[in-house]
Amino acid sequence: SSKMISLTQVTKNFGSRKAVESLTLAVPRGEIFGLLGHNGAGKSTAIGMMPGQVWPTSGEVKVCGHDVTTQRAKALHAVGAIFEAPAFYDYMSGWRNLQILSHYTARTPNERIKEVVEWVGLAGREHSKVKTYSHGMRARLALAQALLPQPELLILDEPDSGLDPKDITKMHQTIARLDRKSVV
Repeated sequence: SSKMISLTQVTKNFGSRKAVESLTLAVPRGEIFGLLGHNGAGKSTAIGMMPGQVWPTSGEVKVCGHDVTTQRAKALHAVGAIFEAPAFYDYMSGWRNLQILSHYTARTPNERIKEVVEWVGLAGREHSKVKTYSHGMRARLALAQALLPQPELLILDEPDSGLDPKDITKMHQTIARLDRKSVV
């Protein structure tokens, strides 16, 4: 299917509180799509339902053509996601973190790690300890980790959260390059 994400009449209640009500949206392959809204509008809840971190009260959530509630493994096979800043090993380098974390999914060749490190703008600092990284560099390391397995779909919840204006601009530019680069 050319639809990477499809939500149909999705509602999520937390007790008596409606976090998301009758949301229908479709994101085609190759699109960069943002959910905008004020605090408490339900953006993170809606995004959390896409990889099945949050279960819908009703409605249908499909990712890569598969229903997330009934075929979660198939749906998430080609998905990279960042929800909150991942916990990195502070006393290891960014490079070593990427090597270790990639082993959870599949062993990643060093050439791929190098390619992604350069692509997110960490070249030259990849062998420094993560404890020396700025908030913006940690955000780029998180993006590198999500991109390593070459996902078909990348889901980011507030990728610029807590960044200063310069880093927000850099992150937005990096995300805007996602649909034009063969590295991803």
